[in-house]
Amino acid sequence: MDVNVQALSEREGAAVPSQFIRTMQEQETFAPHDDFCEQIPVIDLAGLSDNQQENTITMASIASASEDWGFFQVINHGISLALVESAQKLAREFFNLPLEEKQKYAENPNDLIPQGYGRGFRMPESTILDWHDIFLHYFLPLSLKNISTWPHKPAAYRDTMDKYGKEVLKFTDKMLEIFSRLLGLQPNYLKEEFGDPMLNIRLIFYPPCPQPKLVLGLGAHSDPNIMSVLLQDETGGLQVKKGNKWVGVAPVPNALVINIGDQLQVVSNGRFQSVEHRVVTNTSAVRLSVTTFLHPDADVMLGPALDLVDASHPPLYPTTKYSDYRRACHRKGLNGKVLVKPAGR
Repeated sequence: MDVNVQALSEREGAAVPSQFIRTMQEQETFAPHDDFCEQIPVIDLAGLSDNQQENTITMASIASASEDWGFFQVINHGISLALVESAQKLAREFFNLPLEEKQKYAENPNDLIPQGYGRGFRMPESTILDWHDIFLHYFLPLSLKNISTWPHKPAAYRDTMDKYGKEVLKFTDKMLEIFSRLLGLQPNYLKEEFGDPMLNIRLIFYPPCPQPKLVLGLGAHSDPNIMSVLLQDETGGLQVKKGNKWVGVAPVPNALVINIGDQLQVVSNGRFQSVEHRVVTNTSAVRLSVTTFLHPDADVMLGPALDLVDASHPPLYPTTKYSDYRRACHRKGLNGKVLVKPAGR
């Protein structure tokens, strides 16, 4: 691993190295990490009940959030709060281990698909780096579930994270059914369209930064996948772009933050929005996030759902193999802007 940000942050009096410093244009858009002047929607999924009125209101709230924000938080999501808290606790305990212990699980630069402790992406040398360290591994497909890259310490990590991954997969299955219904499609349409899923988890540790006005914890980007499910701690720092404005996502205890990915925007023919988001830093508090990413099968061809396309609603996006799309994202780097562009524009 070339750069360990946690170690950098612990050097007293150290300045931020130049490879982390953002352009003046980016720096001018930075806002305080706790500036929650506007809120993304918080939706109570307990409303998805046999009560028709409550169910209708909840479904409408999900539709509105997916169309207007591309982000929303959910409570009463069905994943045990004890499991959610354990996943966050174990992730924090991993990053609190000595550097030598964490480096036992360092990602292998020769692996085609990186897993383990490190930066998580291969970037061109000219890329401005983000102020964080990552631990990344896969749940699905089983061919990528390399348990040897999962840490032995903390002792409960492997068992707990395996359980958490299974619960998130159940949750995303439920959300895909909801999204299908909101689009007027058969309930199993999206699950079948996306094929055998790929599911990975990324633990991101954002240390305090001595010069937060110069760097980003995570550069502005949209997610190339189907959807992302985020656990964030109480520190804050996640921001979502709404129009030309960056809006802070206020932490809600035990909530899941749901992030529409590029592939849902494509298949919905632009109805659901995959939006740019980023993480800003601060001088005093660690931020920790646990994010699970649901991807389509690598070989599936994805374009607007045929049932959503007609003479009045032409396809806005080309049909593309997901593996080709993801490679394009990696070539551009995590800090690239949204890659989804309407066809012919």
